[in-house]
Amino acid sequence: MHCKVFMRWLVMVTVAVFPSATFAGGVQTLDTVEVTDSADHLIGSADSSTEGTVTQKQLEDRPMLRTGELLETVPGLIISQHSGEGKANQYYLRGVNLDHGTDFATTVDGMPVNMPTHAHGQGYSDLNFVMPELLSGVQYRKGPYYADEGDFSAVGAAHMDYVNELKQNIGVLTGGTDSYQRGFAAVSHDLFKGKLLVGLELMHDDGPWQNPDDFRKINALVRYSQKNGQNEFNIDAMAYYGKWNATNQTAERAISEGLTPYYGTLDPADQGSSYRYSLSGQWQHTGESSITKAGAYMIDYGMDLYNDFTYFLGDSANGDQFHQKDRRIITGLKASETWMDKLLGHDMDNTIGVQIRNDNIAPVALYSTDSTNYVGTTVQDHVSQTNVAIYLQNGFKWAEKFRTVAGWRLDFYHWDVNANVAQNSGALSRAIGSPKLSMIFGPWDKTEFFINGGYGFHTNDIRSSTEKVDPSSNLPLPTVAPLERARGAEVGARTAIIPHLQSELTFWYLNLDSEQIFSGDSGVTTPSFASNRYGIESANYYTPVPWFTLDADFAYSVSHFIGDPAGLYIPGSPTWVISAGAAIDDIHGFFGSLRMHYFGSRPLIDNDVVQSNSSTIVNARVGYKFHDKPFENWRLMVDFFNVLSNKTSDIDYYYTSRLPGEPPAGVNDIHTHPADPLEARVTLQMAF
Repeated sequence: MHCKVFMRWLVMVTVAVFPSATFAGGVQTLDTVEVTDSADHLIGSADSSTEGTVTQKQLEDRPMLRTGELLETVPGLIISQHSGEGKANQYYLRGVNLDHGTDFATTVDGMPVNMPTHAHGQGYSDLNFVMPELLSGVQYRKGPYYADEGDFSAVGAAHMDYVNELKQNIGVLTGGTDSYQRGFAAVSHDLFKGKLLVGLELMHDDGPWQNPDDFRKINALVRYSQKNGQNEFNIDAMAYYGKWNATNQTAERAISEGLTPYYGTLDPADQGSSYRYSLSGQWQHTGESSITKAGAYMIDYGMDLYNDFTYFLGDSANGDQFHQKDRRIITGLKASETWMDKLLGHDMDNTIGVQIRNDNIAPVALYSTDSTNYVGTTVQDHVSQTNVAIYLQNGFKWAEKFRTVAGWRLDFYHWDVNANVAQNSGALSRAIGSPKLSMIFGPWDKTEFFINGGYGFHTNDIRSSTEKVDPSSNLPLPTVAPLERARGAEVGARTAIIPHLQSELTFWYLNLDSEQIFSGDSGVTTPSFASNRYGIESANYYTPVPWFTLDADFAYSVSHFIGDPAGLYIPGSPTWVISAGAAIDDIHGFFGSLRMHYFGSRPLIDNDVVQSNSSTIVNARVGYKFHDKPFENWRLMVDFFNVLSNKTSDIDYYYTSRLPGEPPAGVNDIHTHPADPLEARVTLQMAF
């Protein structure tokens, strides 16, 4: 029997069809997940206290200023922005400044979002192509404890999938302050014994900036799915294009001296554009005691960013604006086989999987520019990265109240770098193994306890491993390891012993062999010293009655460098993150929500002499749902963002820049990107 299962899995890999595993609260499921309830369903099924599912309903209840805030539904995770809205967001979790995605892996319909060796930052994750109305939910995990999670997942991972069909076709029209306009429509229809889903999004946003963002995007999805007995599959085609102006972080002294207003910019020529076109497919077969999944994807991606972070520090004549260019084709395959069995009368499940990904990046480049006009070439490289991974996982129920999940993952990488500076070209191959173990005790009175430990990793920008000389100065450079080890552990509990309340409490630890630190003069993250982190998290979700919910998440982290002679503190590492909210639903048609997040102060340099301020943002929604025909299930709502109109920053950095007339060596200063002031948006959501 097992031989037949293995042969079917081997044939499936050979024909190169690839799956994305779907998870409901960390449990591998037989069918596509469309979650409608998040109460205590994870009791008895989750493998850690910090994995879970955010339901479609919870997503629907949240006012969101930007698409990336979908990830703020992950307890303890904060989203910010330091540039134009078309750019990937900044992410923070477990005391880690994740930059634009390093150490937090994200997938959409089985396709990876993180991009290695990216022109702007390692692990760059742009979520602007996601259509929130079509998501079935968000499945999240924290820590390096899962065998099917690879690069960038040391701190956590989130997986988002689209629904196969709509209960009703929908149309959405939104208008708001600062010239915000959005139109969205989606229809689903029976076709050839399957379901066809089509979605289209158009959006424009100027933001509060003196130089308007003028962010424009067009976004489309065509999805065909079919379920026939034990087999089901879907094929997705997606297309996204965005273009924007960018108000980047500004030196505080320029604001205080009146050189630019609070929402102004010192370089109005900063801007960006990005596109993403993809084709993917997933297939699943459910047998009597097995699940087989397979899938494949191809992504055509491009980005152009023009940024000026240091003004006249490097080039006193033309200024320091630079152009980061990234063009790549990403192809990938995934396959897995899970079979359920018994050993000596004990329930057992085994999974074997393979994942293959290639990034063909041509070029990944850095040019110096003046008002977007070409001045010179610093870097113009062609990089190919191939990753082949296999993983094994065993779940074993030793006793009625004790089970384990043990896993092991092997990643093999090969890189080829063809650099414009000949000395910086080269080829490398590396492999890394990652063991995992989870122990689950209970449940007793709807309460479970978890002990988790595991090894993970992230890749570095491969150019830092092949570079021998600085492409700007031609001075020698030390090489950096292409793979950096992560080690994590946590002890946690999840309980639903109090009726209608689900609570989680977790103590965690994380060690990284290398930090990623933002560099203001180049606009990218660079490897730094090793680090230790530990902390405590609590997530709580309470539904005393069907129409009212309360949630509150608390996260406290301590972070320190290892071996940094300048200091222990890690720039950008938050200590406190608090998020809380309340929502009411359909009281005589009325609904609404109120949400608050608190982002604690962060050290901005490694001796902690300079810190950012903390920030508190409150958002609100008020709406009405129609119940009478012909407007049945239509919704009219008003969202308010930063309702207290707090004058606070989205993000702060501390580095050297030079304004006109300042000394050639420049001035050290905090560079801040203000959070949006009070914003309001009115939305009409139609069902037909």
